[in-house]
Amino acid sequence: MISKHKSPIHHIYARRVSKNKKTSAIILLGLAILVCLARWRLTLHSISDEAEEKYLAYLPHSGLSNQRIELANALLLAGLLRRTLIIPPALLGTVTGWARHGALVRYLEWLTVPKDFEGLCKSPTHGNLSTYLVRSRCNGYVGFGAIAWSELHDFSQLSPHVPIRFQTIVSVDHLRNELKLNPEDVYIYNDEQLYDWRLYEDQKHAQELLQQKRNYFDSFTGRQFYKVFTIQHWRERKERLLYLGGIFGSTRMQVVSPESVALRNLISSTLQYRLDTPLGDTVKSIVNWLGGKGTFMSIHFRTRDPPFSKHLSHNLQNFIQTMTQYTGSSADDETQTCVNVPANRDIPISTIGSQVRVYIATDHRNPRGDDSTLLPWFDRFPCTITLNDLPEEIFAPLDQLHDLIEPRKSLRSRLIPLVDAMVAAHGREILTTPRSTFSKYIGELHKTWVP
Repeated sequence: MISKHKSPIHHIYARRVSKNKKTSAIILLGLAILVCLARWRLTLHSISDEAEEKYLAYLPHSGLSNQRIELANALLLAGLLRRTLIIPPALLGTVTGWARHGALVRYLEWLTVPKDFEGLCKSPTHGNLSTYLVRSRCNGYVGFGAIAWSELHDFSQLSPHVPIRFQTIVSVDHLRNELKLNPEDVYIYNDEQLYDWRLYEDQKHAQELLQQKRNYFDSFTGRQFYKVFTIQHWRERKERLLYLGGIFGSTRMQVVSPESVALRNLISSTLQYRLDTPLGDTVKSIVNWLGGKGTFMSIHFRTRDPPFSKHLSHNLQNFIQTMTQYTGSSADDETQTCVNVPANRDIPISTIGSQVRVYIATDHRNPRGDDSTLLPWFDRFPCTITLNDLPEEIFAPLDQLHDLIEPRKSLRSRLIPLVDAMVAAHGREILTTPRSTFSKYIGELHKTWVP
């Protein structure tokens, strides 16, 4: 008969196993507690970081080129202040110019808060005054479009240095609620004029400007004085959200330290237009249609806005003279064959003549019209191509891009001026309109794209 009693050794083993199980359970419980504590601490750290995070916002206005300058200024200021930049949409088409903070934010808020624009902006009803009042605001919507800046530029290299947050709706209240801020956490700077202030990193230079009363510039409208701020001026603001108005101006941010200059250069390279989007695909297709990068000459000719309309004839004659110097063309050239230029800059083009292939990007409504002021150019350089000469199907990629606020609205027509300018930047040489910040920027793109 086999005994049912277990040996003492078995009991000792069983007790050890039981003890080991309890020990393992205690260890596992301890590890679980440590993990929970670690997660709790990480959560507290995250909450603390979020509670301490400070923000910078601004109001966009005017054309896309001016908005890009505003964005560059805002990115630099945010980096200097170590604040997260709130980036509004890029506004296309007809956009209002500078206005005081209250008026500008009301305009932008109405355009960027989603609503039934198609329903609201129908033709006014006779006898219904409210429909006429709404219609007046709809005029801004009809000529307006919005696109994310990330569709135009790649921020991946910059974001580790300047934290950014894209915001579709431009509204002080909406942003404050989204960031969970109290009213006292927000400081709104009310600028009094377009060029209200300039920032100087060199405090000594800033003091000299004020002492000598040289804080002014001469513009088309006369002498304008501006406030002189140092970085410390903005750093002293303890509010978590610093909300500025318009910050346009190529000379607004005066930095001198190597670190600040390096950041400004990084921002400049970041704000080059992308070519890996439907917009870029359209540009590349047109460039190939023209013969390829660097195989044609280009002009970026602004004619409509003051002071460009005033100096149109003068600029036109300068363009003709400069292109003649490049290509050796003369009014009596007999050849009838259009000629592309060699992309290789080592090959001279001084004997190509007036049949040189030229692409002209312009805001002129009808460049080839019977009463066009640009006709002398086409007479001298008959192989000039404009946007209107291109096949319709080449613009098809633009149909993929829709309004950020109202997705039913296509952005195709709003992006055409940008396509026009980007194509011109691919010419072997480009002539740009004096005193135009947009033309200057296209010239900078040209140096990068066609070195």
